[in-house]
Amino acid sequence: MIPQEKTPRPINELILSEMNKQGLSASDLAKKLQISMNSMYHILKSPTLQIHRLIDISWALQLNFFKIIADEINIQNPLDPEKEALKVENKTLKEVIKLLGKE
Repeated sequence: MIPQEKTPRPINELILSEMNKQGLSASDLAKKLQISMNSMYHILKSPTLQIHRLIDISWALQLNFFKIIADEINIQNPLDPEKEALKVENKTLKEVIKLLGKE
């Protein structure tokens, strides 16, 4: 279950907001997407959307909706301790090699 505070705004609201900012009508976006008005109205009424359709809309509006959604859910990936230890070791080994003049 997704925590309520991490639920992004419905995608149709994000799309409508961007259309308003750009001064585009549903008809304008439907033409850009090469879809029927019926399909366009369905998209604008539905709070969910298939990924491939969102990719098309992102291109048509020149806005990365995936980034907006990712920012809204704000998942903080904890650092992998093993990966961080390997980074430190790698940095140390590079410094040792440099000091030994082997670079």
